Amino acid sequence: MDAKEHWFLQGFLVLAMVIAQGATSKCPSSPLCYKKTESATIYTCEWETSESMKNATYELFYSRSNSTESRTSLGSSRKSYICVQDNTVLNKALVDIWVVAYMGNCSCQSLNTTVTLSERVKYEAPQSMSMARSSSNLTLSWDNKNDAVIEVKFRRLEETSRTWTCSKPVLVCTAMVTLENLQNQSAYQLQVRQMSKHVKHPLWSDWTPILDVPTEIPNPPEVDWTVEDFNNGTRLLKLTWGTPPYPVSMQVNYNLSLHIWPCLLKRKNFTSVTTTEISVYVTYSAVSGDINAFNKVGKSSPTHILVPAKHLTFPSKSWPNDRLIPLNYAHGFMKSCLEWYKLTDGETRPEKVNRSKLNGTVEKKLKHIREKMDDYVRYYYLVHKQTDGKPHSTEMCLMYKKEGAPSKAPDHFTAPILNVTTNSAMLHWKPIPVPDQRGFLTHYEVCYTRRGPKNESHIETGKCHNSFASKTEYLVQKLTPGSIYDIHLAGATAAGSGPTTTIKIATKPLPQSIIGWIIAGIIVLIAILITGLIFIIFPPIPRPVVVESVNYRARNQNMYEKEEVHELQLHDNCSQEPNPEEDAVLEVSETHECEDTDEKCLGESSTPVSDLLSPDYKGPVLRLETPNSSQGEIDCMVTMLMYRNGLVFDMKAYSTEDVGIPL
Repeated sequence: MDAKEHWFLQGFLVLAMVIAQGATSKCPSSPLCYKKTESATIYTCEWETSESMKNATYELFYSRSNSTESRTSLGSSRKSYICVQDNTVLNKALVDIWVVAYMGNCSCQSLNTTVTLSERVKYEAPQSMSMARSSSNLTLSWDNKNDAVIEVKFRRLEETSRTWTCSKPVLVCTAMVTLENLQNQSAYQLQVRQMSKHVKHPLWSDWTPILDVPTEIPNPPEVDWTVEDFNNGTRLLKLTWGTPPYPVSMQVNYNLSLHIWPCLLKRKNFTSVTTTEISVYVTYSAVSGDINAFNKVGKSSPTHILVPAKHLTFPSKSWPNDRLIPLNYAHGFMKSCLEWYKLTDGETRPEKVNRSKLNGTVEKKLKHIREKMDDYVRYYYLVHKQTDGKPHSTEMCLMYKKEGAPSKAPDHFTAPILNVTTNSAMLHWKPIPVPDQRGFLTHYEVCYTRRGPKNESHIETGKCHNSFASKTEYLVQKLTPGSIYDIHLAGATAAGSGPTTTIKIATKPLPQSIIGWIIAGIIVLIAILITGLIFIIFPPIPRPVVVESVNYRARNQNMYEKEEVHELQLHDNCSQEPNPEEDAVLEVSETHECEDTDEKCLGESSTPVSDLLSPDYKGPVLRLETPNSSQGEIDCMVTMLMYRNGLVFDMKAYSTEDVGIPL
């Protein structure tokens, strides 16, 4: 064979191999056969196929290796796997297995797989994976009863573009594995697969789907609640809570349990709540419950919820022997019940409460309840009922089986000295605890007595006042400055008053400036009183009455100004020879302006007195007549009143003795 023939033969062989590879590339891959567990009796044989062969029919064959026996069919299917029932030949012998694909008139055979099936086990991927994080460790667990070798690959959630970090295969006996040294505040993604350790040729299972691993929840939910009272025995309770921050908030749900219906001890559970709020109808009784948050890696500690009962804030009633209460109690424990308990501190519902169970008539039940109550102890009872599935309270009451006087005085006064003035003191005290009240407080009694000034030992009679039971302060007024007082305080119920608590206070003295003003006021008051007594004992001297002349009244009826007498002179009108020296002396000069412009003012020139007395004188002269004008005899004496403004009055007298008295 020459060189040309040799190269031609090699090219033909290469072309044949390429054609053969192209033909086999459309055929199924070699089958992979295995059992899913060591004890399984069914084998699964699977293979890979191309998209162009998806409508083909596949048939699985086997034959003993190194044997001339003919092939045996294990079944056919249009899927890419076939399940084979276990038998002795397949389980123990070394066999060749292959698959043939048929499409139309064409067929294609895969390559052979030589295997002992009992040595081939492929577990399923781990199922029902659960996680738990604690500090920097992550514990994974799943459902698997067989020992296996585990492999985990993981990465941080923030680094999804990076390659996976694979852990070393770990042999586990309890279907649990722990990853260590993770970052506490980081979320992760992971996948897990497993492999049997009991067979000679085990196979890895498939990887689980990608699992997100959130961080653990460090804090319990912070719950807020609001209650809307419809004033008909029903309240709407609304619970809200916050969402934890990312990445803790990844896939967080909540479990909530509430004791809503008081007639039963069983709670109502709300599981896997995805929202952050919930609303329910409740009675006037207390509502208790718990809530916790959970995600894939764990749950938070629970938050306890307690919504207090709607207690009365005012005294209600006692339970006398001749009356049975309540009135709205009905038969049927599921539809109506009576709840009653002690109020140890006046507000808090105790952990254990009493609920009625009907063993007979209602009257017998109520009598039995009253027998179990203690005297002087406050109780609270409620009657509950369900209407159309909505719970509500039909009656509520604070009560005492029997009341007594308080067994304890109010707690000590608080900082009274800071509120003491000269004449008042503001008192503050702590209320009497409910267990020591032994009844409904009606009022507080405040009594005080004065010991007098600090250097005296005299004690005055005390005064008492009542203060409201709801108040813990009282203003004592009208105290004496600079005095010591004993103040007594006691609580009172309908049965009487209890023990008293006492405190001493000292009012502040008056300042020195105030004392000086008080003394000055007393002195002024005494002076006024003395002056009044003098006027009463010594009456004022009466003033002489001057009768006005008729002519003067007629001419000066419009004058309003009072005139002051400047000079008084008497003249003898009977003398035949007037004294010219006296006439020359008597003159009137005007010193003030006239008020009336129509009258002639004096003062332009001096006027002798003789002219003034002349009958022809027309100036401002006022003649005053004596009271007895009817007498025929006219006295010769003339009295002249001379004013500073020029007015002159002349008077007639019966004798000179009448006018001789100086005014």
